[in-house]
Amino acid sequence: MNRRILIIIGIVTVFLVLITMLVSSSSLYQDMQSAKKPRYEVGQHLGPKLCGSCHKEIYKAWLRNSAHAVATTNKSFLAFKKKFTGNFLLNAMMGEGMCYACHGSKDINKGVDCETCHGSLIEGASLEETHEKKFKPRRQKELKKPDYCPTCHSMKTISGDFIFSLYDEWQNSKAAKDGITCQGCHMKPRKGDISYHGFDSISRRNAEIYYDKVTVNDVKLDFPELSLTVENKVRAHAVPASGPSRVLALEITLHDKNGVKKHEIVETFLKKFDLMPVVGLFPNKLIENNQLKGGEVRSLSFKIPAALKGRVRKAIISLRFYDVDDEHQGDIKKAHWNSKAILRQKIKL
Repeated sequence: MNRRILIIIGIVTVFLVLITMLVSSSSLYQDMQSAKKPRYEVGQHLGPKLCGSCHKEIYKAWLRNSAHAVATTNKSFLAFKKKFTGNFLLNAMMGEGMCYACHGSKDINKGVDCETCHGSLIEGASLEETHEKKFKPRRQKELKKPDYCPTCHSMKTISGDFIFSLYDEWQNSKAAKDGITCQGCHMKPRKGDISYHGFDSISRRNAEIYYDKVTVNDVKLDFPELSLTVENKVRAHAVPASGPSRVLALEITLHDKNGVKKHEIVETFLKKFDLMPVVGLFPNKLIENNQLKGGEVRSLSFKIPAALKGRVRKAIISLRFYDVDDEHQGDIKKAHWNSKAILRQKIKL
C-alpha cells in the first residue's frame, strides 16, 4: 500500500472520528441512543414454544402467518442489519441495538414473540401465577389499547418526518372515529373469542389480504388520454402501509387488435426520502408522499403516444407490491421481491 493511500485513509479516519465526537455531544446522539432501547420488557425470555405448548392455535397462527415470527430471521431484516452495522458511524452510535429494539430479543432470535408483547415471567413466580397477576390483566387492558401497537409501528426520522405513520394515519381516519382499532382488524377473532395472532400483513407476503381492498375503476380512453380512478378501501391507513422500502405499482399494458403489446405505463405509490447525510443510509427527510390515503379515491390520467392513435384495443391493468432497498427510492427495477398481482383486469377500449 503506497504512502498516498495511507494518507487518505488517515484523513478519512480522523474525519469520521471528529464527526462521531460531534454527534456524540449533541441531542441527536441522545435521540439515537434512545432508538436502540428495547420497546419490550427486558428479562429472561423462554421462547414461544413454551407458550405454544398450551396455546396451540395461537402459536400456529403466529408461526405460520405472522411477520412477527420471522422479524429477526427474514432476509430483508438481515440484509439491512448487515448494511447498517457495516457503516462506521451508524454502528458506532447505535449498532444492531436499534434493529433489535423492535424486532425482538437477539438471544431468543424468534422475532416478535409471545414475551415481546405479553412480557416475561414474574421473577420467583410460577407460570400460573404470572398468568393471573400479569398476563391476564395486561391482556384485558394494555394490549387492547390502540396506542400499544405504535410502540414499534410508528417511527420518525431524525428530522421529524414519519417513516411509519400508521398510528397517526389511524388517529385521523374514519376507522378511528368508528372505534375500529389496529387489533380490531388485524387480530379479529376467527374461532370463538380467541384473538387471531397471524396478524395478516403484506410483510409475510400475504398479498391476498389486499384483494378487493385496492380497486381500479372508470377506465376510459379518450385519445390521447387514458383516465381511471384508484381507490384504497382500507379506511384506517395508507397503502402501502410502510416506509420507502414498500412500493405499490399500478401497471398498465396497452395492446392492439392482435393482442400485441404496444405501450406500457407504470405508476408507483410510496414515500421517498433524502437519506441521512454523511452515512447515505436510512431515511432522513421526507421529500415525497404518493401513498394512497385511507379511503382515498384518486383520479389519474396518462398521455398515450400519438403514433398509437386508432391502434389500441385493450388494456391489461395490474396492481402489485414491491420491496425496494431504501437507497433505490422506489425504483422497482431494483426490487428484491414482488408480490402476486392483487388485482388484474382486462379492459376493452
